[in-house]
Amino acid sequence: MTIIKFPQKSSNEPPFFSDIKEDDYHIYSLNNAKTPNYYPPELPKYPGVALKNLQEDDVITIRAFLGIGKGQNLRVESGYIDLQVEVVSEDRLMATILTDLPGEFALSTGESIEVFPEEILYKAEIE
Repeated sequence: MTIIKFPQKSSNEPPFFSDIKEDDYHIYSLNNAKTPNYYPPELPKYPGVALKNLQEDDVITIRAFLGIGKGQNLRVESGYIDLQVEVVSEDRLMATILTDLPGEFALSTGESIEVFPEEILYKAEIE
C-alpha cells in the first residue's frame, strides 16, 4: 500500500481526507477523479466496469484510502482491494472483501460492503 501523509494545514488537504477523518476510509470514485486535484496526480486512469457486466461471484477491484492513527499522527495508506460480488442490483452491489487487510484498518477481510458503480476499477478475468 502507498502511504500518504496528511498536510500540516487542513486548507491543503485533498477533498477525500474529510471522509477519512469521519469514516476512517474513502473508496476511490471514477466520478470524483474527474475533478482536478481531488486525488493525488500520480494515480493512474482506471477503466471502470459497468454493473451490467457483473454477476454473483465475480471478483472486482476497488482502491481504498485508509486512515491509520489519530490526530497529529494520522496518515493514509492507499491500495487495491479485491472483492467477491454477492449481489448486483440496478445501481449498486454488495461484495465481500477478499484481500488480507491489517487489523488496524477500518475495513476487514471477509466484511461485506456496498460498492457503487463508479468505485469499481477492474473485473478479474478468470479463465
